[in-house]
Amino acid sequence: MTQVPILDIRNLKVDFATRDGMVHALESVSFQLVRGETMGLVGESGSGKSVSAYAVMRLLGSSAHVTADRMVCGGVDLRSASDAEVASLRGKRMTMIFQNARAALNPIRSIGDQIVDVLRAHRAMPKREAHEAAIMALAEVRIPDPKRRYHAYPFELSGGMCQRVMIALAFASEPELLIADEPTTGLDVTTQAVIMDLIREKSSQRQMSTILITHDLTLAAEYCDRFAVMHAGHIVEQGTTTDIFQRATHPYTGLLMQATPHGATTLSELAAIPGSLPDLRRELPPCRFVHRCPQSTPACAAPLPRVKLDASHEVACHMPWRESE
Repeated sequence: MTQVPILDIRNLKVDFATRDGMVHALESVSFQLVRGETMGLVGESGSGKSVSAYAVMRLLGSSAHVTADRMVCGGVDLRSASDAEVASLRGKRMTMIFQNARAALNPIRSIGDQIVDVLRAHRAMPKREAHEAAIMALAEVRIPDPKRRYHAYPFELSGGMCQRVMIALAFASEPELLIADEPTTGLDVTTQAVIMDLIREKSSQRQMSTILITHDLTLAAEYCDRFAVMHAGHIVEQGTTTDIFQRATHPYTGLLMQATPHGATTLSELAAIPGSLPDLRRELPPCRFVHRCPQSTPACAAPLPRVKLDASHEVACHMPWRESE
């Protein structure tokens, strides 16, 4: 039986009005996520990964113009839902771990009180019960001496500890969807693994759907069931982890793989991706990678096709790339 997606996004488009003109940040972004699935959203900085997440969470500012053919989370249409309905949904059924955990936490409230706020707002717990649940939440993310740490403030904790607090906050309301936006940024390699293991463990326990936003392909490959590869506001390829890592088809995906360090790779063997992201304020070609692509032809000026390679693997390209080429 086909599972009903927890998150269903079709043809999401986001433009930002700025003093320098309209920024065409996202175009034709489509993906689905079913219960218990982890999807990696990967690409260079500026490719639109975080904007996609903020659009789903309805956290973009008034300068953003958001449209979509379909934008549903947990049965709620995010396009037509009121601000109050989305506020109720946010934190209770969908939640987000932000890039800078220390900046995301309230600096003038203890970490325990911040968890209590979430529990009382979204699970209607009495204050005393919420206090005990907050201590338990800190213990579950392996923060030492959780009763004492309950009273700590963000500035008193390390970056790794702040990230654990963010995970405790995210899971406190038992949501169905977690968006983790670069959750290991600025952390050492050992702490990165601990944080990712915590996210995987908690998601697995609760059959939660997860979107992992990252530019670290090696890290994401260990934790994701499938991937969507973004470039300049387009999803250029999506498929299972095996599809992306063994049968990369879009030229950009192939170049990302070549530019990713591996254990036996020397610096001189890494291949840089030529050029840079296009100026999204200007009129853009159908394929936003065309001016960087080593395989571009005049045919690439035609509307961008979306080619189904198999049931799980899709690419948006006129000139698909193969690793053997």
